Amino acid sequence: MKFQSPAFPITCMLACLLNLTLQAEEAPPNILWIVAEDMSPDLGCYGNEVVSTPNIDGLAKKGMLFHKFFTTAPACSPSRTALATGVFQTTLGAHHMRYSQELMPKLPKPYKTLPQLMQERGYATGNVKAIGETGTGKDDWQFKIDGDKWNTDSWKELTAKQPFFAQINSKDSHRRFPSTEGIDQTKIKLPPYYPDHPVARNDWAGYLASIQRFDKQVGAILKQLENDGLADRTIVCLLSDHGRPMIRGKNWLYDSGTRVPLIIHIPEALKQPVGYKAGADSKQLISAIDLVAETVLMGGGEVPDWMQGRSFLRADSKPRSFIPTAMDRFGDVDARSRAIRTERYKYIRNYKTPGSINESTTAYRRAAHPVYHLLKILGDKGQLTPVQAELLKPMAQEELYDLQVDPHETVNLIGKPVYKDAHQKLKAQLDTWLKTSQDKGLGKDSDAIVEHFRQYGISTFKKRAASIEKLRAEVLSQIE
Repeated sequence: MKFQSPAFPITCMLACLLNLTLQAEEAPPNILWIVAEDMSPDLGCYGNEVVSTPNIDGLAKKGMLFHKFFTTAPACSPSRTALATGVFQTTLGAHHMRYSQELMPKLPKPYKTLPQLMQERGYATGNVKAIGETGTGKDDWQFKIDGDKWNTDSWKELTAKQPFFAQINSKDSHRRFPSTEGIDQTKIKLPPYYPDHPVARNDWAGYLASIQRFDKQVGAILKQLENDGLADRTIVCLLSDHGRPMIRGKNWLYDSGTRVPLIIHIPEALKQPVGYKAGADSKQLISAIDLVAETVLMGGGEVPDWMQGRSFLRADSKPRSFIPTAMDRFGDVDARSRAIRTERYKYIRNYKTPGSINESTTAYRRAAHPVYHLLKILGDKGQLTPVQAELLKPMAQEELYDLQVDPHETVNLIGKPVYKDAHQKLKAQLDTWLKTSQDKGLGKDSDAIVEHFRQYGISTFKKRAASIEKLRAEVLSQIE
């Protein structure tokens, strides 16, 4: 009997394993966006010591955490319009929040949506509903397209057709907040432009409690990936559509309205771009439209020439020197502002100044934001600090903030001689951006759009009048 060396089967086994590894690296990855609503980086992994977010923190620990990630707009529909295309909503002419179905523009050529681009790469796409307690199916694009936006809203159908690109949307950090459970209100640190009052603390606690519920949803989604054997093949990106749902947050171009979390986790089994470092932090300036471009690259595609987003994880990635943001009509509030944000400065140009920040508040927000009433009541009593009282004064036409010394953007430096050069430089940068981006929001609105938003205001204030008065009475009852 001839002796057979065991080396041969071992060699075959190693070769097979190597081949499987190479196949895994070459196969397109699945890509999953987990999208929160109305959430700033108020998470444990960003240094918040009041909120408990173990699932998100764990994702950040094994993934990569981005500190300076900004949406293009501080409200859901214009922001999501840019997130859908990698193009500014102002370039698309889809910048207001929100159009009627009849007035909503069609997505112009040559632009395409991210799901369309991924489908061209052979991806199945889904805006998934019902994973655990989350999955609303919301996209809220402010343009029309021909055909379906996504292939499916079913997780089961989607995962049967890999590779897939999916979005799972959570509404938890969106108002209203059903509970403050699990939040120690004595430890809350309010921004200086809010009164340190039980009404404000309770409202903030509700917001943080909603983030904790979102964290549990994230845990359920990650567990679903594991149970389905997809965790090692799926890139996970966690972000929010814009900043926190507070007065001077949502709808405004301060960091509180546009700076949001971004966490990206690329499993070890997948090929990782050179700019991705597991367990690391990044402080480079990134626009939300850049995530669109990076997602296309993750799927093996090329960024189209028309896309304004750019890569930020590649060897040839070009860092941004500034972030542009834009705000236009929201509800019945006729607003128009543009901003440039650099590492150090924020410059805001308010083309329209519809009263004070507090009064530029829709009926929905007056019915749901107790701090709106708190500011108004304490202002009438003369009990606000100078910084808080600014929210009741007419908006300035220009604003300039030194973020190194004033991260809450409370001291307007326009007219200060020492900041003259910074002011002029940022003005020029904004002018150039408005021209090169072909900002369509700077023109005159049609009579039909003006009338639509006027009627929207009339109908919503009529609808919510009782709720507004009820909330005002509740706040007033808590003021001595």
